[in-house]
Amino acid sequence: MRTFILACALVAPAAQAATCTATSGVTRNSLLELYTSEGCSSCPPADRWLSHLSPNSGVVPLAFHVDYWDKLGWRDPFAQAAFSQRQRARNSGMGWVYTPQVMLDGADHRNWHRDRTPLLKPTPAQVNLSLTLMQSHKRIDVEVDSRFIASAGDNNAQLFLALYENRLSSKVVAGENASRTLNHDYVVRELVGPLKPQSRHSFKLQDGWKAADLGVAAFLLNAQGKTLQTLAQPACP
Repeated sequence: MRTFILACALVAPAAQAATCTATSGVTRNSLLELYTSEGCSSCPPADRWLSHLSPNSGVVPLAFHVDYWDKLGWRDPFAQAAFSQRQRARNSGMGWVYTPQVMLDGADHRNWHRDRTPLLKPTPAQVNLSLTLMQSHKRIDVEVDSRFIASAGDNNAQLFLALYENRLSSKVVAGENASRTLNHDYVVRELVGPLKPQSRHSFKLQDGWKAADLGVAAFLLNAQGKTLQTLAQPACP
C-alpha cells in the first residue's frame, strides 16, 4: 500500500511554534486546476464555484491566473506567463486554450458547473510534507517525503509544490470586468517542480502576501501527467 502524508509547522516571530499535519488517507485525492483571468467576463462564476467547493469534495483546488488576457485592457495582478505556458502544456493534445477552464486530474472538465462533488478514483499513494513558516525571514520551508509501493510509473513520478493564497480581492477598472469587485481563493502565488518525490523547498514570501491566508498544495504526477496523489495544508493557526 502507498501512503501520502502532509505535515507542516509554522514558527511565529516570537519563537512560538505551531505544527499542523494532514494525511491523505486510503483514497486518492483529485487535483482540480482552474485556469482563469480577471480580464475574462465569463470567469467570475468559475472563481465563485471554486471558492465554494466543499472541504469534503475530495479535490485539491488551485487557481492559475493566466496572462494572455492582460493585453485587452486589464492586467490581472495574479497572472503569470508561466501559468499560461502550463495551461498550453496541459492541453497539448487539444491544440488551444480557453478560460475559464477546469481540469480534473489533467483532463478537460467542461461540466464543472454541474458537478458539485467530482468522483474519486481509489488510487493509494502517500507523501509526507513538512511546512515551516519563519515570520522574521518571511519564508515557508516545505519538506516532502513520498513512500511508494512497487507499481508502474513510480520511478518517474514528479512532485510539484504550489503556494496558494485565499481571500484575495480586486477592484477592476478596465476590460470586460470593469467596475466589478472580484474575489478569489486558492490563487497560486508560486509553483515549483518537477521535484523528486522526497524534496525540500523554501518559499520566500513577498510583500502584500497574507501569511494567515497562505497554504501549500503538494501533488504527485506520473510520467503521463496523471495524478497519483495530492494534498493541501493551509497555514497553521
